[in-house]
Amino acid sequence: MNTLILWFRHQPPHEQRLLISAAAIVAITLFYLLIWEPVFEELENQTEKLQSQKTILAWMNNASNEVISLRAAGASPSSQSASQPISTLVERTAVSAGIRANITKMNSDKKQSLKVQFDSVEFDRLGQWFAKLQHDYAINPKSVQIKQTDKPGIVSCRVTLEKQAS
Repeated sequence: MNTLILWFRHQPPHEQRLLISAAAIVAITLFYLLIWEPVFEELENQTEKLQSQKTILAWMNNASNEVISLRAAGASPSSQSASQPISTLVERTAVSAGIRANITKMNSDKKQSLKVQFDSVEFDRLGQWFAKLQHDYAINPKSVQIKQTDKPGIVSCRVTLEKQAS
């Protein structure tokens, strides 16, 4: 280190200023590239994710209020569908909602419960499908895991559905 300082002091003043300027530019560039830009890029990504989650939450709250009002109005499943297995009802409604092709896995763990996994499904269609299951067949989601994909409006979803006892 001392040899570097001695070498620097033996340089002409204009070269010393040039070396100090170059070192400052390199330091500022490294700070920007290694610290500033990655931090603000991640902040922007997290802000976008938060906004997306807020949109999903607002939609879910509206759907929840609609379901509550439909239940209060006396909506109940038809007697014919009450005797059908949950897997049949889910399959049929997924076909009519246009999301059957997006189902990658369906596992029935008991007579009144079904686990369904979707890949790359339109969020709006998925929500409409949930509403139809709840309103027409008294099939309610017990647990829902929704993951945003790179495409706007497209999600991956895992849901456990339960059929209410008649």
